[in-house]
Amino acid sequence: MDAKTSKIITIGRSYGAGGKTIGKMVAESLGIPYYDSELLRETAKNCSLSEKYLESVDEKEINDSVLYMSVGFMHPAYTSVRQIAANAQREVIEKIASEGPCVIVGRRANEILKDRKNVVSVFVTASVEYRTKRIMEREGIDEKAARKKVNRADKERAAYYNQFSGNAWGYASTYDLCINTETFGDETACDLIIRLVTEK
Repeated sequence: MDAKTSKIITIGRSYGAGGKTIGKMVAESLGIPYYDSELLRETAKNCSLSEKYLESVDEKEINDSVLYMSVGFMHPAYTSVRQIAANAQREVIEKIASEGPCVIVGRRANEILKDRKNVVSVFVTASVEYRTKRIMEREGIDEKAARKKVNRADKERAAYYNQFSGNAWGYASTYDLCINTETFGDETACDLIIRLVTEK
């Protein structure tokens, strides 16, 4: 199927708001590639870190004081392992973007690609109560456990984004479109994004 847009769509999301689901729906509707966890495998190929390690730190802030590796034998400078992973992920996202239209979920893609004219950035969110309920239904866990996961994931994503970006995670002014899935639902959110990239 031919692509129905020339845009690169980045989707930031609060945990449990449906960002991945909406991203896949948008990509399928527009006939363009979808990237999320696939970026970890590509990143692993581009650096000396294992995919398992990258999964453990994906979209999380890491204390660099305990994660350092030498950049050369007896070299006075050291590079953070976390920074190496972040740099490799940036390279992968830039490479993917150079190959054509696609949907990229998370991984601060909106900030990495902010200077490209063909990028549309979206943030998907909803109330903590709504997202907690979605996680309860999706994972079959109780309210306390679901709320804990939502709060922890949001905190980790914000810390990761803020650590490597010049902007703050989730701020409306840094996105082209912000959508509350509690108000609109996944399908309408998908339609809004498609309208934005095909009519803009």
